[in-house]
Amino acid sequence: IAEDLIAWFLENQYHECFAASLFQCYDLLRPDVILELAWRHNIMDFAMPYMIQVVREYISKVDKLEQAENVRSEEEQKAEERPIVFAEPQLMLTAGPSNMMPPPQAPSPQPPYGGPAYPGMGGGVPTYGYSM
Repeated sequence: IAEDLIAWFLENQYHECFAASLFQCYDLLRPDVILELAWRHNIMDFAMPYMIQVVREYISKVDKLEQAENVRSEEEQKAEERPIVFAEPQLMLTAGPSNMMPPPQAPSPQPPYGGPAYPGMGGGVPTYGYSM
């Protein structure tokens, strides 16, 4: 509706109303449309204050985005430099001395080499009822 109103002002050569409606309908208008209409009707002087305001707004938005990006990149760099554990220093565990003995193993139920598995039970190799 705002663009139709501006087009009507231009058709009827109400250039002052065109300029006034640019500021009254600022949020409703697209700058590319206004620039084209002003250029086609040879009234760039009436549209220039609007265009200056639009450029200023865009520059301030870009500056804010650049600041936010700089802050975000600094936070990422700090996060990469931070250690994983914050509260206590982390101990470095090593393999220990090299002449350390292996841990003892639990005795197996079947003796190696056919000796008696339990006292009083004969050999450790089953005979399945056959004598050897």
